[in-house]
Amino acid sequence: MLPSDLFFLDSQIYLNIWEEESMEFQGARENNMEEEEEAAEERIYVAVGSETAKNKSNLTWAIDNSEGRKICIVLVHQPAQMIPVLGTKFHAATVDEELVRAYREKEKAKADKILDEYLRICLQKRVHAEKLCVEMDSIEKGIVQMISQNRVKKFVMGAAADKHYSTKMVDLRSRKAIFVCQQASVTCHIRFVCKGHLIHTREPIINEGEEEEERISRTSSCRSASTSSYYGGSEASSSIDEASSSIDEASSSIDEVSSIITEETISNHSPPPSLPCSGMGLGMITFLINSTKLLHRLAIQNQKQPE
Repeated sequence: MLPSDLFFLDSQIYLNIWEEESMEFQGARENNMEEEEEAAEERIYVAVGSETAKNKSNLTWAIDNSEGRKICIVLVHQPAQMIPVLGTKFHAATVDEELVRAYREKEKAKADKILDEYLRICLQKRVHAEKLCVEMDSIEKGIVQMISQNRVKKFVMGAAADKHYSTKMVDLRSRKAIFVCQQASVTCHIRFVCKGHLIHTREPIINEGEEEEERISRTSSCRSASTSSYYGGSEASSSIDEASSSIDEASSSIDEVSSIITEETISNHSPPPSLPCSGMGLGMITFLINSTKLLHRLAIQNQKQPE
């Protein structure tokens, strides 16, 4: 057996090991997604406003009907467009970036304190709760995006301000509630309440076609750039998708390496090939460099052997 044959066998072993590790990673990724979906099933997400007194009744209703599930309190924070400077307010686009950043950081801190007040209500009722602050210019769009990105299955929000409640109220009166009811993921079960009373329920629609559409939508959402930001609570991470993409690129490059090695085995007089390394991890690049060096040595040895 020629040295090039031994090298080909060793390379095949490395390729098999890499493929096995890739399959294990994909399996772990799928398990992680399943765990996230189960966690979303166990939580009830509740939308609240910046005024605790006006939103306490909705949170209380959600707690009383949580059936022991964990509560996630959601507050959509709208960044200020008018920044106060020397007693006068100016549009953020005309103010120094450092001043805008400093003012908005103070606003975020206030939003965080508001969420802490809601958490105390849950603590008093001995309910496990967490907070999630979503930053977006539009409250209703922030809610819809949050439902999609967090795979929310159960959601509670106001149907209208408490002052609009009446015993004959059966329809949604809030513009935000109507938008969410129409635009939110169809797999989310949404209950709209007002002054501690259930006004409307939007039942989830789940079948195979819609599940596939929802899966594609979530994948696109995770891979696309987002202009909104999240802080506090549980944040979805895109690192798994990036790692998966790197594995796909590496697998493609491995196929190219395997083809080059096979050609080298057939023709022992060809010069060492130029191997693609763009986009690979450090371990894979090291493997390819060592493979190139060994191929070069084998080519020199074969040329020196008497015909």
